[in-house]
Amino acid sequence: MKKFLLVLLMIGLIVGLFVGCDDVTPSEGEDEDEGEGESEPIDRVVMIELYMTVDCPSCIIVEPILEQLAAEEYDRSQMILVEEAAWGMYTTTEISNRYKWYFPNSADRSTPNILFNGLNQRIHGDSTYYEIKSKIIVELGKDAKIKITATRNSNSNTTTITGTIENISSVTLDNLIINGMTYKDRGETGFRYSVTDIFAEQEVEISTLAPGDTHSFSFTLEGFDWDGNYIDGVIFVQDEDSSTKEILQALYID
Repeated sequence: MKKFLLVLLMIGLIVGLFVGCDDVTPSEGEDEDEGEGESEPIDRVVMIELYMTVDCPSCIIVEPILEQLAAEEYDRSQMILVEEAAWGMYTTTEISNRYKWYFPNSADRSTPNILFNGLNQRIHGDSTYYEIKSKIIVELGKDAKIKITATRNSNSNTTTITGTIENISSVTLDNLIINGMTYKDRGETGFRYSVTDIFAEQEVEISTLAPGDTHSFSFTLEGFDWDGNYIDGVIFVQDEDSSTKEILQALYID
């Protein structure tokens, strides 16, 4: 009996040796730290500009659709909605000038006008939930060419937004503009994302940005309390010379 148990013990030891040899040896360059230091992928953001006016019949149709999408269906890392009063209540000189820049012909400036990343896509007049969402999906499906990073520092009278943009594409990008807007909820449909200012006078022009290159920016806003007035913001990079005046990327500023 003792001999039998000894044989079993020896067999167990031999099997254990073979099993121990079955460990997989990592291939060259493959270890538990693989992937460490790799940058996170940057997703494309769709910035939607709604040019509207008070009591415009078609605006009343599209405003709640866009506001629902922005508030309930998309995070601000995916979609940023800004509502710009083309004229009348809540308009500004900067909004009016921007609208004219998009549409030099006044016949094109009736409302509503919904712009998706500049003029990449456009809806002029009333629309449906499904048509609007389909255009958002198309823009979100495009590859990002720009990465934006930014920080905000505010006191009761001055806000400074500083950051950098980086060309993460494989091609050189020319004639870029770094710009920004502030907006706030005015407490009514059509003005939940109402633009209060555009940083037109401080916009940063970049003649060329090679792959991997970065460019710094800074915007100083004075005369209002960002936090006390519940302001939100957006920084965006726009290709002003492209046929669609394309917004390449946008970043929400809390």
